[in-house]
Amino acid sequence: MKKSNIVLTSMLIAFSSMSFAGMKVVDSQNGAWVTVTDNGKPVADAVVKATNVAQSQAEYKTNEKGRVFIPLTMNASKAVKYKAVTPEGKEFGRFAFHGKS
Repeated sequence: MKKSNIVLTSMLIAFSSMSFAGMKVVDSQNGAWVTVTDNGKPVADAVVKATNVAQSQAEYKTNEKGRVFIPLTMNASKAVKYKAVTPEGKEFGRFAFHGKS
């Protein structure tokens, strides 16, 4: 019993430490605001793009607050896949639903 508790606790600690890195996407009328963080801190100069939207294949860089606006022009609502790469080479991905512009 104690051995399984130790293993479970170790797994929970490892999983919780992974949750400090990632992306936040906020839909807006003409695009999306994307924020990239690592260990709870904003990541400046991360390269972000929407990978499955044909009209938006450009790459954008985050500012010192880890934020960037990605303009989106879509004919229908859909899930958009975002990819971010930090200057250190860490990659993050996220899907977000966006309504028709």
